[in-house]
Amino acid sequence: MSTPESRLALLACPLDQNSVGIAWLYPLPEKVDGAWFALRDRYYGITGSKANLPYAGLLTVLRASGHTSASLYPSSKENPPRYLALSRNLDANHLRNVIALWEQALLLTPRDDITLNYPSELADLISSVQPERVALWDHIRRSDTCVDAQGWVFDAANWNLTQKLAGTPLEIDGRKISLRADTENNLLAWEPEHLWQSTWQAARPDKDENTEPKPKASEPEEWKTLTRYAALRVQVAMKSLPGRGVPLAVLFPTTSRLSNTLRGARSAWLAPKAPGAPLLSLQLSGKGDYTHLDHTSRLALDAWVRLRDERIFPRRPEEKEFLSPSAMDLSGTPSNLRALIPYSVSFPIGKGVGLHTVSALARHASTALGQPLLGARRVPGVLVAHSRTTEFGRDATLLDDADLPHILQATGVSKLRILALYRHQTMRTRMQRLLAYHFNRPELARGMPDEVVIELTSTTEVVFTHAPELLAHGDHHASRAALTNQLPHLNPPPGTGVLALCETEYDQRAWARQRRESRAKNATVQDPYVLDAKPHVSKHLAKNGVLAQFLKPISKPLRSKKKPIETATPLQVLGSELAADFPGHMAVADMLRASGLVHPRLSRAISFGPRGLKTPMAHVGLHLRLQLGERRGPLTDPPKLMWTLVAFIPDGDRWRVLAHLPTAPDERGGWLDYAQAQCIYRSGPIPEGRRQDAALPRRIDQALHELRQHTTVDYVLYVSGNSSRSLWPRLANKNLDIDPDGNGYVDGKPTLPGLTLPAGFQPRSIIRITTGGPDLPIPAFLEAVHPDGEAKEGDKTSNALFRVEDTNSTFILSNRPHQMDGKTFYAKAGRNQSRWNCTDPVEQAETWYSLTSTEIAVLHLPPGDDPTPYALTAARLCNHPLAGDHRTQYPLPIHAGIQMDKDHPQYRRTIDWNAGEDGS
Repeated sequence: MSTPESRLALLACPLDQNSVGIAWLYPLPEKVDGAWFALRDRYYGITGSKANLPYAGLLTVLRASGHTSASLYPSSKENPPRYLALSRNLDANHLRNVIALWEQALLLTPRDDITLNYPSELADLISSVQPERVALWDHIRRSDTCVDAQGWVFDAANWNLTQKLAGTPLEIDGRKISLRADTENNLLAWEPEHLWQSTWQAARPDKDENTEPKPKASEPEEWKTLTRYAALRVQVAMKSLPGRGVPLAVLFPTTSRLSNTLRGARSAWLAPKAPGAPLLSLQLSGKGDYTHLDHTSRLALDAWVRLRDERIFPRRPEEKEFLSPSAMDLSGTPSNLRALIPYSVSFPIGKGVGLHTVSALARHASTALGQPLLGARRVPGVLVAHSRTTEFGRDATLLDDADLPHILQATGVSKLRILALYRHQTMRTRMQRLLAYHFNRPELARGMPDEVVIELTSTTEVVFTHAPELLAHGDHHASRAALTNQLPHLNPPPGTGVLALCETEYDQRAWARQRRESRAKNATVQDPYVLDAKPHVSKHLAKNGVLAQFLKPISKPLRSKKKPIETATPLQVLGSELAADFPGHMAVADMLRASGLVHPRLSRAISFGPRGLKTPMAHVGLHLRLQLGERRGPLTDPPKLMWTLVAFIPDGDRWRVLAHLPTAPDERGGWLDYAQAQCIYRSGPIPEGRRQDAALPRRIDQALHELRQHTTVDYVLYVSGNSSRSLWPRLANKNLDIDPDGNGYVDGKPTLPGLTLPAGFQPRSIIRITTGGPDLPIPAFLEAVHPDGEAKEGDKTSNALFRVEDTNSTFILSNRPHQMDGKTFYAKAGRNQSRWNCTDPVEQAETWYSLTSTEIAVLHLPPGDDPTPYALTAARLCNHPLAGDHRTQYPLPIHAGIQMDKDHPQYRRTIDWNAGEDGS
């Protein structure tokens, strides 16, 4: 009997002409140009702004009042748009009224003076245009491998898809859940009976009281039993997938946890009174009582109030502002105005919707759109062979290997010295026990003297130093350089690399609370991040050639589910005592990762099985990140651009890790050993720069050219699609069918990184890795497809690699969050029921996980090569971090570059549009 084939159904549907629908296209006459420029000049004169006209307010009102999509194309600061695209043919008077009201709000007309009789040349010209009915399918460029369209086509298609999905209720667990669309193409469970609710106390009865966030003094005791609400939110969008010549409808479900106040919120929804009208999606700014609508949302509401004569927010007659103090309170049963919680706090309903709900949404989408779900077929091959394993947190495979001295030599040194810097005796004891355990010296757990170099193994040594002033938080940063230089044992014999394991104190929740308090008017507390010792200690140690790893105290008891060994060795006894110290084990592993140690298991994992890569190759990862400048009042620092290449180069049975740093003034650059490159990187500022720098692709190509000085084998280049797709044309899905010239250029731009180099210097393969978020279809459920075509639902979860159907070189790596492998009952929350069917408040309080996806697109290969082994290798490299036991978002070469970047003292998250809100 034939074995059934495993098929992964994704939360996405291929689209056709009927499902994408139509739009009404208004070609704007040239007469509009003069009226548009005149309005822009008046707006600039009144507001002092030099930005583009805020179209978003106008489009929001058109969408909400006309029950339609709305786009102006192209959206340019210098030139008027040429088209208005709507998904409905609006009445000319209605269109004129909306534009006239928006124009008055734009020019800061007093609210009581706004009128529908306002003379507007722009409104008259646009409303007089006769629209053309167009089929969106005819405006989508399709080839065998890619899809492209103008922005207004995507906007109209997104709207049409959202309306179709909202037209029928979601059927789940015997219920019918109505979903309501908003002006940003989200679907929300809006009716009060379809919201999830729980009380704080009932949801977290077993929480340690000391870990609960404390209410402010002004908050009543009822805070503990306040009923809180959350809602299902589904983002809907038309997307493309490399290798497929038709667009997809992609759904991305989240749990949106609703705030009981507008104070500090960033996103909100307003439900109009008109039946069937979409929810108005609003953006807010400011903090506390100073929370206010941002400019475009205010313009939209100014126009909306006059157009529909609706009273928007509950406010007293004497209160003139939309967001008056009386409108800030959203406690009680959610009404027509709702907001996301402003930041991630303890909440009685956890994040995530769970596997069961994702499966139900997939079937709902297929039924509503009349299309089958996008599928992917499993790629035969084992992903986890020879992966990193630990015993009670210890990587015995690496640290007990007889070849460890040679593995260490591949990093550029012959010995490692560990500086254990501590403030308190309890931390010293903990470090001592951890190091004794990991380096197989259990007898040293009982004691090691200070300032004495202790040999752990033939290749490692440790020395403990009491450094309370250096490690203490405070404003004495000016003295930290001298304190660092006074440390003994900073200058080891030649050939010895130095690492530092440092004590620190950090409480994320307490620090976040104190940081908010420090920004209040007349604040008496300081921002703890300004007083933080870690970035300064890390920088000054790096200047001395030392890589620092920080370890904070254990704030609450840790428990391990490991069973004790009956006849245990002294090492196993120590390990069982330390089994629950997960942060300590990770700190040691990260410290060793920074040194560049790579176990030979990586070679065996890559080549494992008949589909593995048998030819030795180097594996190179490109990491790039833009960090916006820190704002200081009206001033902003210049943006910083971090890019690096990390190469894993085979050297017989061992691996050498190199990192490339852009050459900076007075600093070394080029290809360096991983640990050495990190020291140089941490000791200086992150370089200034922008993605738009035309020389950036050329500098990256030059770095790849220089790699040939360090290896003669071919190399595979892994590129993060999330951060780099705008730099090279063929990293974008829409350009996969373009042909470069003979030198690897398209319109003067390099097609892909490395392809402008001479033949002997080009990458053998280029693989784009794209992870997570609403742009990728996520796994919905697995099916077992039998040879006769019969499909039955199979296992709930999978960590396998799948090739997308009807493609040759596009793969989806299905990721099962490691929390789902936990032994507790709640690790399986959401697997067999929805939150609507869950009556256990503790289970509601847990995060409900579902599968995530990583897209692996093999964009370049030598003619005749099969892309499957390369995709399989990329997936295996996600399973083999240097530190940690779980799968990483990116393959090892990119992941190593990301970790190197995160360790920089100036590191901050790049552009997080959801910073400060729930974002779940």
